[in-house]
Amino acid sequence: MKILISNDDGYRADGLVALRDALSTIADVEVVAPEHNNSAKSNALTLHTPLYVHSAGPGVRYVNGTPADCVHIALTGLLGYRPDLVVSGINNGANMGDDTLYSGTVGAAMEGYLFGIPSIAFSQVDKGWSHLDAAAEKAKQLVLQLQAQSLIGPRPWLLNVNLPNAPFAQMGQTRLSRLGRRHSAEPVITQISPRGETMYWIGNAGPAMDDGEGTDFHATRHGHVSVTPLKVDLTDFEQLGHWAQAFAQAGGRA
Repeated sequence: MKILISNDDGYRADGLVALRDALSTIADVEVVAPEHNNSAKSNALTLHTPLYVHSAGPGVRYVNGTPADCVHIALTGLLGYRPDLVVSGINNGANMGDDTLYSGTVGAAMEGYLFGIPSIAFSQVDKGWSHLDAAAEKAKQLVLQLQAQSLIGPRPWLLNVNLPNAPFAQMGQTRLSRLGRRHSAEPVITQISPRGETMYWIGNAGPAMDDGEGTDFHATRHGHVSVTPLKVDLTDFEQLGHWAQAFAQAGGRA
């Protein structure tokens, strides 16, 4: 098995190093990851400035770009082969609910999925890397389980996995979960720069709103590993009929 690893915290991040060490025991692993932290870059690609790739040792390269950049150039020529699996993480903090839309960790995995490769985004629920070795071991076990079930193959899929910060023996079960929802983000933070200009900082994410049983928030709050299958098609199929009528009434064609 050949695995491409990326992330959004940067190629030297503890989470990536732990994941690489764990997966290297079961597969041929290569890392192509951002040079610096690229959190909340989602699926952004760099189109108007050049990208440069540098080596940080055997099997590890870093790019002056986004997580999606890293996976994109890896799969379109840098690697020279097609990996069996794309893995992103382990992220320093959760990626649940609405956060998945902004997450660079999920964005890197999604880029692999868009190229037709099975892909997984791994995140730890709490920041700080506590019990990181346990999280990496759990990630390895999940990959082995998927391999044993012959799920790592030509059919692409995308999983978002959130791991509790706990010793391996104390981790709960693996729970298949749907994405929860958050309340609106907190207000923007304003400051005055030394030059007298107003600076704006994006506020923190809002608290969980939809966090009931069956959601990723609920699973991780009870110490379980949350696994959420994701898709890319954003079409609101339930509302297609409504909009068809609306356009028809307006004299347009749908």
